[in-house]
Amino acid sequence: MGKFAKVLEKVNGSEPNKWPSVEENVESVLGNSKSQKELDDIADIEGPVDFRLIVYHRPESLPAEHFKVLRGAIMHPPNNKAIKSVLVTSALENEGKTMVACNLAVSIAQSIDPYVLLIDGDVRRPSVQKMLGLQKSAGLTDYLLSGKPLSNFLTRGLVDKMTVLQSGSKVRNPAEVMTSEKMQHLIEEARNRYADRLIVIDSPPVNLAAETLVLSKHVDAVIMVVRYGISEKNAVNEAIRKLGKEKIFGIVFNSFEVTPRKYTYYKKKYYKYAY
Repeated sequence: MGKFAKVLEKVNGSEPNKWPSVEENVESVLGNSKSQKELDDIADIEGPVDFRLIVYHRPESLPAEHFKVLRGAIMHPPNNKAIKSVLVTSALENEGKTMVACNLAVSIAQSIDPYVLLIDGDVRRPSVQKMLGLQKSAGLTDYLLSGKPLSNFLTRGLVDKMTVLQSGSKVRNPAEVMTSEKMQHLIEEARNRYADRLIVIDSPPVNLAAETLVLSKHVDAVIMVVRYGISEKNAVNEAIRKLGKEKIFGIVFNSFEVTPRKYTYYKKKYYKYAY
């Protein structure tokens, strides 16, 4: 089972009454080392951009470093097989998938070379536009149901080299729209047309929407978000079974507190992580 067994063991062995929430521990994606005062400072952030977009508000913080580690793993995979498109999902709702997708996308854009296209593929319950503090505009569903070029529906992101395709207008048949041939063509075209662009898709939870499984077949990798204290072991097992272990590139274990080891190198502090 490997990494899956470790995650399921943590999910199964935790104490529900002591589980923290993402809002209380935004920095705990892939680990946590912040003091309560630092948490309060983050929670006090005001403005249109969600305070959980930590790579934007605190780009030099330890949480932002965690996303850089995730970014590096995607950009330089162990098998050297290029990853150009990533789908971020979870077993059920409220597990932090949008937060992870947005932070990952901004982190990619902050790096030296690649550009990033962030697609809000959760057209049932879209959250990307609100988290990024963007003005609502036409987006994915409008493109899929129209004959207009994709460029008409793209908006600028928060940082340079970042483009966003919002979810678009509400539709009555999201599963049919999102599994259309045009959606498949969109992913393939965006993946193959630009050599220096990565695509990050925030998708609906695996166990709640039919379209996620279809979308997962057309991306290079899937990131599964599991939230400590919220995710249920059976639901996570079911999601992994549906997606297939071979398709899951990695698991972000969200809101789990660990203390990273610190060491000094050339009088600067660095951090070492274990996965």
